[in-house]
Amino acid sequence: MSFYANAMNPSNLHVSRDRGHVRVSGDLLLDSFRRVLAAIHHATQRGFPEVTLDFSATTSAFPGPMLAVLAACIRLHDESDVDVSLVRPADGSLRRLFANANWAHLAAPQSFAQSAWHPTSVLPASRFRSPDEQREIVDRILDAVLSSPAKLARSNLTVFEWAVNEITDNVLQHSDSAQGGLVQLSHYPNTQRLEFAVADAGQGVPSSMRTTRAAIPDLRALELAVRRGITRDKDVGQGNGLFGTHRASTVGSGDFVIHSGYASIQRDLEAREESSPVAGTLVVVSLDYSDPEALWRALDIQDTGADPAGDYVENRYEAVTEDVLRFVVRKEAGSVGSRSSGKLARTKLENLMAMYPNHPVNVDFGDISVVSSSFADEFLGKLFVRTGALRFMSAIRLRRMSPPVRAVLDRAILQRAGQEGAGHRP
Repeated sequence: MSFYANAMNPSNLHVSRDRGHVRVSGDLLLDSFRRVLAAIHHATQRGFPEVTLDFSATTSAFPGPMLAVLAACIRLHDESDVDVSLVRPADGSLRRLFANANWAHLAAPQSFAQSAWHPTSVLPASRFRSPDEQREIVDRILDAVLSSPAKLARSNLTVFEWAVNEITDNVLQHSDSAQGGLVQLSHYPNTQRLEFAVADAGQGVPSSMRTTRAAIPDLRALELAVRRGITRDKDVGQGNGLFGTHRASTVGSGDFVIHSGYASIQRDLEAREESSPVAGTLVVVSLDYSDPEALWRALDIQDTGADPAGDYVENRYEAVTEDVLRFVVRKEAGSVGSRSSGKLARTKLENLMAMYPNHPVNVDFGDISVVSSSFADEFLGKLFVRTGALRFMSAIRLRRMSPPVRAVLDRAILQRAGQEGAGHRP
């Protein structure tokens, strides 16, 4: 279970407002973020042209609640011409998180630059407004997962891709919001969970469902939304997205939360009435990937006519005419001048090799005139030792190497092989 998603006791959050100044103190969790939305709403209803979100006394904050608040800020700026300013937390680590997770930029883009933080296995909060932007965001999320130490089985990655696609597509299809949506990816390797949060400030699930089911209460709307085959409009979708995602999230320590309107629903699918509304929708999904096949088995939507197959790995890496993978170093590593980029490329290649144990890999060095010794050692030198000489030689096919690149790679592999023979491990 996510360590914050299902908090049953009220948090220590305190929200106060002085005119347009909203001060948030304590822990911003899923059981309390609606108080912040209510304070923002009251400030704007009283006609204040600027809202200041003051997080200086905030002690912790998490992606789901923050995305809901940020979606409301974006809608205020775009639709009501209300300026939003931000005071970041006084706590140093949380202050850095606001910058790195892109929260500060999304809240007050005029004051804070977009995050330049690009760690493996996570994605800072990102905005999408069109199908093309959604596809790009999903690809970035999958690339982050593939570059991580998570080592997902091929079937688990397929389910993860399907779930992220379904939830982000729901924003475009059902939210009726010109602002689009926000998404953020988190990774908890100690518990082998991947978690993504998606938020928008559109019409919300209850209002969307009421376009075809007049007067349905908010609680009933959320309960219906996660049932198999239930959707507001069969011409738009088949209603399997939330149902299938919930099924996958019930595996192991996974979790599932929706907040919309005056209701919320969690993993137990018991809708709860909330005292203040969410104008839009927040979905937080946590998937436990510790069992290689469990997510695929749990999805269980094959008989509905939905196609849960993912296509990111297939389109990016599988060759069309033969059973071989394509790994273009320039595209996968970016820089070829540092040890960190070499580790990123090696991790990604090792994950692919684990997913396709019987497929050789064409490692393409095209358009690269030289690589650094540290990159070569981290990428192929360590790969040679970690996979073993026989596996390396049978699985790795080096393509389009310039003479300088070949010389550096040869030296890196020989040095690592010599260290291995002398009893050293990478």
